[in-house]
Amino acid sequence: MKRLLLLSLLLLVFPATAQAHFTTQGYHEIVQDGDRVDYVLGLESEALYTLADGRDKATLSAYLLPRVRISSDGERCDGKLVGSSSQRRSGQDYLRLVLQFQCANADGPFSVRYAVPNESLARFELGGQSGTFMFDPDNLVLRADDPPGFLHFIEEGVEHIVLGWDHVVFLVILLLGAKTFRDVAKLATAFTVAHSVTLALAILGVVSVPSEIVEPLIAASIVYVAAMQVLGVENDKQLWVVFAFGLLHGLGFAGAVTFPGGTPIVSALIGFNLGIELGQALIIAVVFPVLLWTRRFEWSKLATASAGSAAAAIGLFWLSQRVLGG
Repeated sequence: MKRLLLLSLLLLVFPATAQAHFTTQGYHEIVQDGDRVDYVLGLESEALYTLADGRDKATLSAYLLPRVRISSDGERCDGKLVGSSSQRRSGQDYLRLVLQFQCANADGPFSVRYAVPNESLARFELGGQSGTFMFDPDNLVLRADDPPGFLHFIEEGVEHIVLGWDHVVFLVILLLGAKTFRDVAKLATAFTVAHSVTLALAILGVVSVPSEIVEPLIAASIVYVAAMQVLGVENDKQLWVVFAFGLLHGLGFAGAVTFPGGTPIVSALIGFNLGIELGQALIIAVVFPVLLWTRRFEWSKLATASAGSAAAAIGLFWLSQRVLGG
């Protein structure tokens, strides 16, 4: 029983397949240029070769074009594969495919149907709108028509913090060191105020920090708070430390959301931030009562130290990965 509980606690901060953000197996860059749409599609090479049952251009084209379609005002655009090249991304071999679609109607509304069986993030500029969309087996069609509403951004905010493992790990480490619900309220308030400020400033274009700087620093924040937890360091400036790291995480949140053209920016920003807070509250509501319960047992200190050590190891891995680009 003790081993099971210890394992459960470790899994809170060390999921076996954890990635810093929702893992995709490909990417899309879809940009309209008049009556032509340029479509860059990146897929893991071996997976694509297996699906297409071949490597030559004709075979890849025959596989992709029936599965990657663009329509404008309900009329299908003519597509062709114009080139491909190999590249390395996140330690994986990718094939960068360039497709072009010719559309009779350049005004839209546009839709993109993607039926290759994987999960992949698309960035698009179509019909005067821009944004991001996650293709997966349950979401095969991107529609660039009406901008998403308030509830969409609430859902996006919840999804980002719940599926953004670096943010989850950071929050759980803070909970490991909290003794009471009052402590949790203070820490959550400091983190919330800080990330709300930088999220708003970044979305509104007041500040701009490259993700190449932000993402490694977020990983470093995990290493720092985990090390302090493991070493049992008492810091009377803890709230200020959490506030400072919250500023970094806010910049990370901002890099994960795009507002399509025509979206009311203020209401979308409020909705996204509200979603983050709801996701944060959900994590706290699930994790902290469990932590309080485990503290009744003698082995809880060992479990907490082990969880903190695991979190530090994860943070170091992410830090090296983001600095070295592996």
